[in-house]
Amino acid sequence: MAKKRSMDTIQKKDAKASFIVGLGASAGGLEALQQFFQQMPANSGLSFVVIQHLSPDYKSLMADILGKYTEMDVRQAENEMAVEPNTVYLIPPKKNLTLKNGKLMLTEYIHGTLNHPIDVFFASLAEEKGGKAIAVVLSGTGSDGTSGIKTVKEHGGLVIVQSPGTAKFDGMPRSVINTGLADFILSPDEIVDEILNFSNYPDLIRFEDHEVFLSDEETFSQIYAILKKASGIDFTNYKRTTVMRRIERRMVITHRVSLSDYVKMLGENLEEGNILAKEILIGVTNFFRDAAFFEKLKYHVIYDIVERADINEPIRVWSAGCSTGEEAYSIAILFREVLEEMNIQRDVKIFATDVDAKAIEQAGKGVFTESILEDVSGERLAKYFTKKNDQYVISKEIRRMIIFAPHNMLSDPPFGKLDLISCRNVMIYFQPVLQKSLFSIFHSALKSGGYLFLGKSETAGEYSSVFKPVCGAEKIYLHKGEGKVDEFTPPSFNIPNVNTISPRIASSVDREGAEYAFENTYIHFMENFLPASVILNEANNVIHFFGNYQDYMSIAPGKATFNFFSMINEDLSLVASTALNRCRSEKIAVTYTGITVDCVNGRENINLTVSPIYGKNKADTGLIAILFMKDEKIEMEGVTEKYDVDKTAARRIADLEQELHESQNDLKSTIGELETVNEELQAANEELLTANEELQSSNEELQSVNEELYTVNTEYQQKLDELTMLTNDLSNFLSSTMIGILFVDSNLNIRKFTEYVGREFQLMDHDVGRSLQIFAHSFPAEDIIKDAGEVLKNLVPIDREVTGMNGRFYTLRIAPYRTTENNIRGLVITIIDSLGAQK
Repeated sequence: MAKKRSMDTIQKKDAKASFIVGLGASAGGLEALQQFFQQMPANSGLSFVVIQHLSPDYKSLMADILGKYTEMDVRQAENEMAVEPNTVYLIPPKKNLTLKNGKLMLTEYIHGTLNHPIDVFFASLAEEKGGKAIAVVLSGTGSDGTSGIKTVKEHGGLVIVQSPGTAKFDGMPRSVINTGLADFILSPDEIVDEILNFSNYPDLIRFEDHEVFLSDEETFSQIYAILKKASGIDFTNYKRTTVMRRIERRMVITHRVSLSDYVKMLGENLEEGNILAKEILIGVTNFFRDAAFFEKLKYHVIYDIVERADINEPIRVWSAGCSTGEEAYSIAILFREVLEEMNIQRDVKIFATDVDAKAIEQAGKGVFTESILEDVSGERLAKYFTKKNDQYVISKEIRRMIIFAPHNMLSDPPFGKLDLISCRNVMIYFQPVLQKSLFSIFHSALKSGGYLFLGKSETAGEYSSVFKPVCGAEKIYLHKGEGKVDEFTPPSFNIPNVNTISPRIASSVDREGAEYAFENTYIHFMENFLPASVILNEANNVIHFFGNYQDYMSIAPGKATFNFFSMINEDLSLVASTALNRCRSEKIAVTYTGITVDCVNGRENINLTVSPIYGKNKADTGLIAILFMKDEKIEMEGVTEKYDVDKTAARRIADLEQELHESQNDLKSTIGELETVNEELQAANEELLTANEELQSSNEELQSVNEELYTVNTEYQQKLDELTMLTNDLSNFLSSTMIGILFVDSNLNIRKFTEYVGREFQLMDHDVGRSLQIFAHSFPAEDIIKDAGEVLKNLVPIDREVTGMNGRFYTLRIAPYRTTENNIRGLVITIIDSLGAQK
């Protein structure tokens, strides 16, 4: 066991015990947990709660396993168990675990339904510990933990993710990384250093007087100027305590021990300015946040708006501060449901804006991770989303209702004649002067009788003459247009240049039809002038034909297929395969010249070019263009070579052997890793029980099927398919030549042979494994068995011309069979028909 980090230099304070580290892990997480606890000091003063995906029908032995990697007390959590420092708590099977008042609370979950135990615990950890919550997401598939870290981040906690390169399964880490909220992306042992730094930071630095810091106008002015330069946002009137907390957090993360040191780095590092600005803006949201609030909005507001709406005028909604768009999409879904339930049609326009241009760009894509499963019902998910791989894409009917645009609600002109404004969890970060300005803007933007929807920690109670509570607890207000507030002053705005990123949608069916017809016209025109060529996708299927390609390709009889190698002329199969493999591996265009092809109209000499197709900014599209050109004077970029069948065949064999070698190495590496895992499991006492522990921790959907073994099995199957294909390719190539090859082991037992040599030794398929010594051959003057023994003894190849019983001359070669490790594992006997070779 590796030596743990020393805690001699760490000041242990009572306050440290309040830090709690939540570790979420799924498939492959056992190894990461072992590495983590092997490096974590036993006297850190921290508490650890491990949340895994466990099989409901299996007794967990994780406490015994992790106990071998840490001197801390490792316990399985029990209901209302108090959390103590220097202790590791494990979630038991069939339970969800939460934290409340310093105690662990266990609740049953319904087996067979989707459950995200990591999200559940992280959310309670954030609510309980706030800035002293540390959430760590380790190896696993799916998106469990993604929703939970948003809550941790919103409450000022620390979020650390295992680097995908060190994780056996990177689904969970990548899902968290894609949110942009991770403070650190590290390997398991590196995570330990940052946790210790974070938990000990209050002991290493403290502001002598926070009041002095808060009133330091010069320092804040400098920081605000840097932030405005980096992000274009003026944070002057944001709540100073919020800004200070974010600065303190960034000081911890960047390891700065003084404010002046951090401000200096902030001025020199533009990226740090962008990160700090993003930290202040938070940008945490989710679908139907506070679900009961949205239900009230639907039945008390949206129904009323739709009923009162003029059929000739659109319903106008403004989602202000929409971040990554979940709130706007939630409102759009509610409007769509109400319209369907009332069986009427209305034009609904939702303007979704945010000051963060990157968040708006992400929102416009309408693509979300599996974490939305916690917030969106199965019915809504099936109706308004489409699953693509591991992501969910919003439906086009919902996307068309929303226009996303970057917009500063305080300085850019607002939208007018609005039926509803939703501005949730934005004003809590503003000083009163900005809040008043925002209510003044809402007053001028809303119709009389329109609605205002705020966050649960916000209120318009101070302006009751303008905003009348409709659902007080849910923070829904009715706008009274005739109301006046003396403090409200008409806002003045900059003239913005708003670039909407809403998708371009044709205005009518006729326009779409015209564009389609025009596209067909110019494609047809181009195809008549382009050389014979085809476009292949990553699966080697033809997706487009150009020019007169019929001389070189034809549809094979039988089941229809567009696979390139099923249609290519036989004379071009080898060179095309070699060029295609070279093009993909080297990322360049490859041209072979002087290729003779038997066409319908006779033999032709052509050049074959295989070239990658790139998108914008040299982006790899995965598409390949193959051109068949009769004009040898055309010069192409990339590599150009004269076609030589022997050289090309040798190169193709070398490529296949290299791919086979790499596949074999991958298999050996995987087998080695499995053997290492077996040894570690044996240290946990019973191999079978420990292996089952690994199985249960791999169960993403909490079903009996083991997630990790299923995934590994899939990878193995893919490797076997690749090996099978490579073997078939090699066998077909060898059988198509006039070369006989016979493989024997060190005892001269037959391992494999080609059809051509089989005729010379009278071999059948069932003779594999039998000794070569019992078979007669067609070379009576040769003692091949004796020669084979000499080669095995001296390791010197024999290469000479021999005469067969038919009077023909052959070249006989007997050489040692060497493995990649240069071990001798038998012989390779090669027989070449000299006359056939000359032909």
